[in-house]
Amino acid sequence: MEMALMVKGIFKLLLRGLEIFLNSVFTLMNIPLKSPTYTCISNAF
Repeated sequence: MEMALMVKGIFKLLLRGLEIFLNSVFTLMNIPLKSPTYTCISNAF
């Protein structure tokens, strides 16, 4: 989850945009992962 927040800060994304961005990156890399949902990330704080 820390990586997700680092990417959020670099690209200045909203949490929903971050989720979509990370899922797209995983899909392009053929990695069978899903990013945490934006509600999960926001509840961590």
